[in-house]
Formats: sequence, C-alpha cells, structure tokens
Amino acid sequence: MAKRFSILLVITLFCISAFSQTLEEAKALYAKGEYAKALPAFETVIKKTPNNVSLNQWYGNSLLETGRLNESEKYLKFAASKNVKESFRSLGKLYFMLYRFKESVEAYDKYLVLLRKEKQTNEIEIVENLRDKSKTAARMLANCEDVQFIDSVIVDKEKFLEEYNILSKESGTVFKLNGFPAFENQLQDKRYYAKPDDMNRFRLYGQTKLMNDWSDETRLNLSSDAMADDNYPFILSDGVTIYYASTGLSSIGGYDLFITRYNSDSETYLKPEQLGMPFNSPYNDYMLAIDEYNDVGYFATDRFQPEGKVVIYTFIPNKEKITIQTDDENYLIERAKITSIRQSWKEGADYKSKLLQIRENQQKNQEVITREFEFIINDNVVYYKLDDFKSPAARQSFLQYQNLSKLLTTLNNQLEEKRKVYAEGSSEKRNNMAKSILADEKKSEELVVQRDDLAVKTRNTEIKYLKIQ
Repeated sequence: MAKRFSILLVITLFCISAFSQTLEEAKALYAKGEYAKALPAFETVIKKTPNNVSLNQWYGNSLLETGRLNESEKYLKFAASKNVKESFRSLGKLYFMLYRFKESVEAYDKYLVLLRKEKQTNEIEIVENLRDKSKTAARMLANCEDVQFIDSVIVDKEKFLEEYNILSKESGTVFKLNGFPAFENQLQDKRYYAKPDDMNRFRLYGQTKLMNDWSDETRLNLSSDAMADDNYPFILSDGVTIYYASTGLSSIGGYDLFITRYNSDSETYLKPEQLGMPFNSPYNDYMLAIDEYNDVGYFATDRFQPEGKVVIYTFIPNKEKITIQTDDENYLIERAKITSIRQSWKEGADYKSKLLQIRENQQKNQEVITREFEFIINDNVVYYKLDDFKSPAARQSFLQYQNLSKLLTTLNNQLEEKRKVYAEGSSEKRNNMAKSILADEKKSEELVVQRDDLAVKTRNTEIKYLKIQ
C-alpha cells in the first residue's frame, strides 16, 4: 500500500511539474510576443484551470493577436470581470477590430482610469491615441456611405497591383516603377509614384515627360505628418484630383484612403480628406482607382484576409455621398465591413450587364502587354518592363544599355541634321562640316559596338542568374 502511495505521489508531482513547465514556457513565449507558439500550452492549461484569471487574459489575448477574434472575447471578458488591468486594453483592441467602436472606447476608458492611478504617463498617451481612433471610427460608422459593390476577388498582396489592368485605357495605368506603386495618365506624359525618402518613409513624387525624357522628379507637397507613409497614388482624368493611401495620425487602420486636389493657382495641394466607411477600416486599405469611362471603381483591403492576401472590391462610385439610413447598428456594421456585396444592391438594378462590361474590358486589356521596351533574353523570354529583370546586376547593365541607346539616338539625330545642312550647303560649308560629320559617324559606330556589347552582357548575366535560382 505504501509502495502504491509512493508511486501515485511521484506521478502527481511529475504532473504538477509538467503542468508548471508548460505554463512557464507559454508565459515566456507570450512575453516575447510569440502568441501563436504560446497558444497550445495555454489551451492545455486553461482546460484544467478554467477560472484562473491570469490564464484567461493570456489565452484570450493570444487568441486576439493570432486573429481568432470571436473566440477571444469570452476569456478577455472573464478577466475583465475580475478587474485584470490588461484585459481592458485587449478588449479595446478586440472591439475595435470587430467594428464595435463604442464598446472599444468604453474598454479603453476603463484601462485609462487604472493607468492614471498608477501615473503611467507614457502609456496613457499611447492608449489615449488608441481611444481617439475608436472615437473617429465610431463617427465614420455612423456616417457610412451607401455604396453599391458589384464584385470582389481575393489575390496575393505581392501581385495585387497587376489586377488593376482591368482599368480602361482612358483611366491611365497602375503599375510598379522600380518595384514601387505608380500611376501613369492616359497620354503617358505624367506619372506619379511612391518611394522611400531618407527617413525610409514613403512619399509621393511626380514627373512630366518632355520630348522622350522624364523631367526631374518633384515631391508632392501633401499635408502629412513626418512619420507617415504616403503611397498608392491614383489621379483622375481632370489631372488635379488625387487618391492615395496614408498611415497618417488620423488613420484608423494601417493605411487609410485619402483624397486631395491640386490648386494650380497656388501650386499647392488642398488639405487631404479622409474617406469614410466602407472604404476605410481598422485594417489596411489601398489603391483606390476610379474608371470614369466605365463608371466603376476599385480598391484593395486586407480586412479579414489571411496573411499575404488582399481582396479587391469593384463598386459603383456615387456622384455625391449618400449615407446609410438605419437604426440597426448590426446592419450598419455589416455594410461597413462589406460582409456581403449583395447586401449593398438596389432593387431592380442590373448588375449583370455592368459586370459583363467590366469583364469584357478586362479581357481586352489583358491581351495588351504594357511595354516600356522590348528586350529579348532568349528564344523563349522577352522582357517589357524593368521589373521583369530578376538579376540586380543585369538590371543595372540594362540601364546602362538604355542610356547608351538614348545617347546613340541623340547623336544620330544630330548627324541627320548635319547631313541635311551639308547636302544643301556651299562648297566651303561642306569643307568645314566634313570633319565634324566624320567624327560623329566614327563615334556612332563606337557607340553601336558598346551598346551591342552591353546587350550581350545583360542577356548573359540574366540567363546565368535564372539558371542558379
């Protein structure tokens, strides 16, 4: 009997040790922000001690941080009922992500009361900003625009700009310039793009084409805070209305969508206006484009999407803003989330014809490859854009090839003009011009050799790079 008791005691002590070890490991992972790794251990432990207040907070917050929003509420509310301080901050974030903005404000207010008692000044400022975002989002929700959505498609985030080839030619082109989002107008004489500045913050720039060359870039002087990223530009056909995405202080998510207009009289941009819901959300909202020719619009968002995916919505732009009139807050939340595009449809409206028109345009546009140039790599591969190059060295070599080609074109044009003058000139004039023409012809021949050598070097470098990938 004593022996049996000893065995049971050893097993019990082992289980307690294993339980403690599992919990300690989970707590260590949690402290490092590795919530996904901590979850299984917390889940095992909380089944055995469901009323452990701290466990409910840890487990609930881990569920929240890993995107299991609806599951997390039960545990966080239990922790909050026992006045666990951090649970109020977690609930504030949870309700914000679920569009329950009034509840989010209330949770943050309770958290702030506790922080003020402890005089945590730095933390107070951070949480006040979070609460203010919830208040802004609550106002947006109350004024949610009545927008008709007619289609949606989920795509890889890394390639989502390629989906904008659906735009009509009259609307311009969305593409990548040196790896960053860019827009070029229908006439292909103006382009706008984003790129990082010296502080590694994205800013918007513009260029104008003069003859065959682009002008020096000019930064768009937008009203934006220094730590914000401004990105994803799109310009309407009027040439002055600009849509873009920004992470500015007034943003309620990561990127929010904004609109501004260029004032040609003062050569400045008007104060940007933040778009409301359903366009903006607690998540990232990108690249709003309006196809005025087909009377449709598009924008991308990662709301409620898996990691690495975005959904692109197709909508019918309103001529003027019309807000949703309802006392049903749940319905308002569903419309702001765009839970169902059919929910936004008007009775008797013909959306099938509109979708058919869009898809026909998409098919036509997909048949036309946007070509900045045509450069043959081998019998099976032809590049049309700088982004097509996989090898950085080959890309750099090709840029040298392009510059040399431009120099050669300029020289040959000058030669042609000289030959015309020579043919029509007097004997004396011809004698004076002969040496100059011969020198230019020799220079042209040398440039042709250098250009062709660079072409060969570029191809070989790219082919070699592709083989080792």
